[in-house]
Amino acid sequence: MRRHIITSIFLALICAQMAQGKQARPAQNSRGQNATAIKVYAARGMRIRIVAGAERTLVDLTDDVSGCLDLFDPHTPKLKLKQPLRIKVIDRVRKDDKYYLVLLTIAQSNCNVQGHCGAATDSTLIWLKLGAGLKLEEKQSAVIVGCRTNSDVVDPQYDRRDELVIKLAGGKLTIEYGNTFDDDVRTLSQLVYDRRLPEQGFVITTKEKKPQQEQ
Repeated sequence: MRRHIITSIFLALICAQMAQGKQARPAQNSRGQNATAIKVYAARGMRIRIVAGAERTLVDLTDDVSGCLDLFDPHTPKLKLKQPLRIKVIDRVRKDDKYYLVLLTIAQSNCNVQGHCGAATDSTLIWLKLGAGLKLEEKQSAVIVGCRTNSDVVDPQYDRRDELVIKLAGGKLTIEYGNTFDDDVRTLSQLVYDRRLPEQGFVITTKEKKPQQEQ
């Protein structure tokens, strides 16, 4: 019975990923001064395709994205899935002939859907700086949700589809995240991104690193 349940979950994951659009939808607050019609698409594996007019480029995020795209069920060896990387555009800015992008990527926490965190997803925030010809000049990443590392966002918000809501407020993105579940190693970091100064990227500071206090 348990095997049938897990297989059903796995099939549901396949259907859900097939329904995902390949083009990331820009957040509403991505409009503004110096905004541009730059688009982001999922490419093969952990790569993304960035398009601005006639210019386009591929960016490899393999070393940045937390999670897995090649899912399998060990009890059903023939049932495998290569899911696309889920991408949301949080912000996009053009300043001084540079493009700046803030993306949220979502991937399955464990390739083994029956393993620990097999039904969970990891979320990674990524900042990109692109120069002439959309050439990648700099990038930053921060894993804000990681099931197997017990990392999560402090006071997270979710939409109707139970997906994490990440958005700017007053032109700024401020998030607190970290390992708030492990009493022995508790970390709490703050990430700040200011679209008026996109060249600064993510400013990350560790606010707390100590055992959780007993109530």
